[in-house]
Amino acid sequence: MRIVNILFNYKKSSSVNKTLGVERCFVDYTKNLSKKDHKLVSITKPNMVFAEEVRRHGEEFHEVKAVNKGDVFSILKMAKIFIKFKPDIIICHSGRALSLSRLARTVSFGRFPIAVIDHGINPKKFLKADLLLTVNSFFNKESVRAGMPKERAFVIPNMIEVPQDFKQLTKKPFRKKVRMGSLGRLFTEKNFDKILHAMLLLKEQGIESEFVIGGVGPMEDSLYNLAKKLNLEDNFKVLGWVEDKRKFFSDIDIFVLPSFGETFGIVLLEAMLYSTPIITSNSWGPDEVINHEVDGLKVSKDSDKAMPALLANAIKRLVEDQKFAKNLAVNAQEKFYKKYCSDVVIKKIEDILEVGVKKGKR
Repeated sequence: MRIVNILFNYKKSSSVNKTLGVERCFVDYTKNLSKKDHKLVSITKPNMVFAEEVRRHGEEFHEVKAVNKGDVFSILKMAKIFIKFKPDIIICHSGRALSLSRLARTVSFGRFPIAVIDHGINPKKFLKADLLLTVNSFFNKESVRAGMPKERAFVIPNMIEVPQDFKQLTKKPFRKKVRMGSLGRLFTEKNFDKILHAMLLLKEQGIESEFVIGGVGPMEDSLYNLAKKLNLEDNFKVLGWVEDKRKFFSDIDIFVLPSFGETFGIVLLEAMLYSTPIITSNSWGPDEVINHEVDGLKVSKDSDKAMPALLANAIKRLVEDQKFAKNLAVNAQEKFYKKYCSDVVIKKIEDILEVGVKKGKR
């Protein structure tokens, strides 16, 4: 297939220095579809942090300003790209990408379908897409409820690629001070503060613990202040962005992601790959990725007051039954290879895109 992959967002290298969830997905589509011998063109806004990585894959890379949904210059530039490349299908990762692509398709007299990857919680802005791929079942149901025909709406999970030199990570018995770890932007909805409160409850029960976060964000100071208030400042650390995931997971006993709002949770896939027991919430994505007491433990996100105790109980359960914790990690890794590694997910994406292309040619 001849594919154009498009993302217009605002996370430029001048303001955010790392590739986040939606951007990671865009890069993964570019990288893995090009590896499958599809002809691929990528289009983004100028100066995006992930630009250099995208340039290494596919046929062409273009930057388009995409100032607004009616940006005439961007529409004409995209139309010119479409006329020259003659795509079979367009993949959009944002609402603005869809709006501009539809207009550029009209200008170029194209008949190719446009597929959208829905990473958010506003399905109405994607109803004019020819195909809609949501990252979880909840968003799929919401899109159908909003008016997207069922036959055009699909669930496609996010994915990660297994490193070429990957070796099985052998986890050691839990440390005397059990060490929890999380990865993600330090935002309120991640509920990282609940882990600190859970640590205090564990301490009262005679269980010493540590907590490290790989990430940055506006909540960093408030988390350090809370740790100090709870007399846990020596047991808590923000690591900044983590590049060496193998080392990160080697250095923790339990991975915890207690988010209130998590559309998918790519970091869960990393924990699954690196054989680390998982405790997460029943937010949209994690609720679908993790099967409670089979490949991880889930706690309810619905009560701020109850969550610290729920987390503490889950952590205590794994500390006291490390055989159970190991079995969860083994099952999670098996699930990862069956459902979430890039080779498996890309095949599903290819099948859906091919259906869209065939319908578009009728």
